[in-house]
Amino acid sequence: MLQRACIVVVAASLCGGLRGADAAVVKSYKALRFVPPAASTWAVMDRDGANRPVTPYLSSLAAGEQATGIIASPPFTIAADAIAFTICGHDGQGGGQQKNCIALVDAKTGETLQRTFAPGNDAMQPGAWNVAALKGREARIEVRDGVAAAAFAWLGVGTLDCGPAMRIDFSKGLPGGWKAAAARAEKPPDRDFTFVAGGVPFLATRSYSMIPPAGAAEIAVGVAARRLYFLGGTVARGQPLGTYGRIEIVYRGGAVDTVPLLYGFTLDGEYKLASPSRASYLWPSADPFQHYFVVAPRAAVIETIRLAREPGRGELPRITAITCETGEVSDTLEALPDSAPSAEEEAWCKAHAISADSPALDAIKAEIARAHRVPGAR
Repeated sequence: MLQRACIVVVAASLCGGLRGADAAVVKSYKALRFVPPAASTWAVMDRDGANRPVTPYLSSLAAGEQATGIIASPPFTIAADAIAFTICGHDGQGGGQQKNCIALVDAKTGETLQRTFAPGNDAMQPGAWNVAALKGREARIEVRDGVAAAAFAWLGVGTLDCGPAMRIDFSKGLPGGWKAAAARAEKPPDRDFTFVAGGVPFLATRSYSMIPPAGAAEIAVGVAARRLYFLGGTVARGQPLGTYGRIEIVYRGGAVDTVPLLYGFTLDGEYKLASPSRASYLWPSADPFQHYFVVAPRAAVIETIRLAREPGRGELPRITAITCETGEVSDTLEALPDSAPSAEEEAWCKAHAISADSPALDAIKAEIARAHRVPGAR
């Protein structure tokens, strides 16, 4: 929640930013720039390349299909006759680029002993190597993504069985000792994002979510804003009343407001229209698979915005863009195409902007329970 509760409180004066009557009339929408963490190519994810829910697996999709890199296991001594695994993904459009693969590597010399390329399928496929002749050699497993393209440029591994030396089911998480090389984006920046205009405009990342699978994304702001707009608002396999993440708005001076990514409030299911429930604070965007919600921040300069996944939750909530409504200029902001909400949309934003005092989270949860017919709800 926005800490005490979670329509709108618009300040008459914003410290260091919009002032007086300007706060009520300025319609200046700017994208908050987002740069994915440098080493975020690899993560255990529950989405495939088409953003469909799947059993969690080791994936190179964490920073989008354009990111590349290698992740390697700790060294082990080959003691089995065979090494088996499941693999999915693509080796470039049409395959055959010989860049996306799983490989068995000599731990001392770096020689590639065996490798299997991505199968050109989003679904897991079985694979195996005969390693009877390699028994006793010290080796490691490397999963390599070398295709920096917008599509057909990812791979994943579900399970790995190296015999007694190492057995892994990535649905249970990333084991200790696995190390990833820093990913690099080889495409021009303008291809890493897409404009979502028509109503409130957004500059959305092509990555599945700005929220990392682990830890938090911290985004510099440095300006005051009349409103903040968060695009995405979905979570795969979400359950009503489930909290899947949080947004922390950190102000100059140390104050922090927290917005819960709560199913039925700021999150809804994927591949459908936003819920008509009165508890839902989501409005459909020009992208039919993403919604947005509105935050009315305090009358103060926002230092940073933190995005984090809820610990212990397998599902990753989707936030793909943040738009600031502000008259300020900053190197953290990028001007957006000339687009503005209709009178209906603006009225909705005014009535549904989440602030530190409104709406009352207990009332929201009660309405979610009623609208989704949660057992015990009245």
